[in-house]
Amino acid sequence: MTRSISILFYLLIAAGTCVMAWQVQPLQAGEPVWVHGHRNGKSFCNRLLTAGIFWILFCVMALRFDIGNDYRQYTQTAHEAYVGGYVVTEAGFNWLVRLLYGIAGGEYYELMFAVFAFVTLLFFLKAFMRQSVSFPQTFFLFMTMGLYFQTFNTVRYYLALSIALYCMKYVLDRDYLKFVFWICIAALFHKSVLLVLPLYWIASMEWKRWQIVAGLAVSAVCFLGKGLVLKLALVLYPSYKNTIYLEGGGNLPSTLRILAVLFLYVWFIYTYGHGGGQTGQHDLTGIHRAGDMFMHWGEPADALREQKWFRELRFYGQLNVLALVTGTFFSFLPVVTRISYYFAVSQLFMIPLILQNIKEQRTRRKVAGIIFTVCILYFAVFLLQAHQDGVKLLPYRSWLFETERYIYK
Repeated sequence: MTRSISILFYLLIAAGTCVMAWQVQPLQAGEPVWVHGHRNGKSFCNRLLTAGIFWILFCVMALRFDIGNDYRQYTQTAHEAYVGGYVVTEAGFNWLVRLLYGIAGGEYYELMFAVFAFVTLLFFLKAFMRQSVSFPQTFFLFMTMGLYFQTFNTVRYYLALSIALYCMKYVLDRDYLKFVFWICIAALFHKSVLLVLPLYWIASMEWKRWQIVAGLAVSAVCFLGKGLVLKLALVLYPSYKNTIYLEGGGNLPSTLRILAVLFLYVWFIYTYGHGGGQTGQHDLTGIHRAGDMFMHWGEPADALREQKWFRELRFYGQLNVLALVTGTFFSFLPVVTRISYYFAVSQLFMIPLILQNIKEQRTRRKVAGIIFTVCILYFAVFLLQAHQDGVKLLPYRSWLFETERYIYK
């Protein structure tokens, strides 16, 4: 495909699956899934729609060829893992490659990419279905923020990210045994995910203002002593020595997005935490009082604390604070955006949760309209830049129509 046709293809995939997602209807409280031994009509339609979305997205991922900045590197790494050469990838990846290549009877890396696509999508969609207050909105964000298309790159990392997102519910439910189990499974493919074991737990607690100040102070000290911190990081990731990754991993668009989401969070806490839920007293026109908002964002009123969803919202908000800190104070670390994404991916749940709990319909529509417009513009810019080095998502190619293969001896 040419670049223009590929952009149109991606737009059609995103639009088509988002329309399908918008047809998914949540079951009401107490509504039975099974009636006389059969699924009710709504549940059946939901499963049919989500299965259709899954297979459309899976086929696009599994049938791609040389799409993604590290596609070729993965084929070579898989070859080395298969023949017993030196690789820096984790044991889970190496074992999986040997298993798949052994079953297939050759180095069919297409099968490897298909398996990673299947598992990654499965965890993402299962997380959306069981944890989001609005599957359609979460899925829309997943597509328009470019997260789906970014899974074409760094397949080990995005597998770990999907499992980390799936495990957020275990943290909120305080089911730490399952949380640790699944994160350890994910670490077999990308060990950076081990960072979420302490940090998700910390983010689930209620932070006091002095703790936030102390955390920022420690982060500032780490930034000032970045030479020592970088040496310690290279002990964990020696493969980054003498590579371009040491130039830093900060990402301005991601940081701006995190700031925008945090502003939405602070505005919501200020409006409903200090206005007693009376939205007539605090509409969007009150946003100019930003100083007031940030002074009170960590101290919502008891009326808001008593809401059963507030602990979940606070968890997502504090994860985004961690994302902002890692993306700024620790921007000197190799590929720090991968670390930040473990926290920022919570935006997929956080934004729909905020929208659902904006009580005034007019305000909710305004906020939703702004968010969706920004996401569509962001997606358009993302696609226009998707051909660049470091992304390499355009033009789309499929091995169904290619004779070229990467062969190693």
